[in-house]
Amino acid sequence: MTDEGARLPKDFPDYLRHTDADTPVPTWAQVTRSRAAKNDLMIAHLSRLVADTTDAALAQAKWESWPGPYQRSVALLVDKIYHEGWLDYVGAIQGWPWDGGCFFQPRHRDHAALVARLDAKATGNNGAYIQGRLDAGWFAYLTHRHHRGWVKSWMESDVAMAALHLGMFDDGLMEAHFDVFNALYIKGAPRREVVRIPLLGAFNRAMFKLHRRYELKPQYAALARTSANFYHLMRGNVPLSF
Repeated sequence: MTDEGARLPKDFPDYLRHTDADTPVPTWAQVTRSRAAKNDLMIAHLSRLVADTTDAALAQAKWESWPGPYQRSVALLVDKIYHEGWLDYVGAIQGWPWDGGCFFQPRHRDHAALVARLDAKATGNNGAYIQGRLDAGWFAYLTHRHHRGWVKSWMESDVAMAALHLGMFDDGLMEAHFDVFNALYIKGAPRREVVRIPLLGAFNRAMFKLHRRYELKPQYAALARTSANFYHLMRGNVPLSF
């Protein structure tokens, strides 16, 4: 239960009331998947992402300077992106991460390669992502339009909760964050939940209602969109490092 519990509505879901008290914080050995044996590939990935360096000791020191929720959040993003198969395209995190997301540069500043990889994941009937473009449907476009400064965006469409949402700014900087409830969960969703409207595209009615109720209201969003909650939502669905 959060300290804010007294101010939450009675219907605020129990699965969004997790805190540091019941959620682990990953160690450097865990996030680099080096507990049993040194994993040079993941150490290189994390060193690049965390500190834009090949010096693992320097990267570990920076990692350990971050607050626990930031470590947890970055670990969840790394685990998710690694599972999705495009961690090779991610460069250094820019500035500080936050509890649930971060800004980053594409690796080698190769924006075209990253865009091509993400677009490929949004292509075809089996694509796991959807682009935030008008020709992908009005509902997909709305998820893009609500993020000021994004010139291109992608969102998972086969995950209901703790879904990855990505946006690119006009200078090539990327933003990655999780959404608790995914209104674009339309692939693999129960048919009764998906609303399809000719020319406007499709959205998930159940997830949209929950997103509007708990994520679009600032007094609830800050308590719902935390790495502690994302951790518990992702367990069992994504191979986590911790």
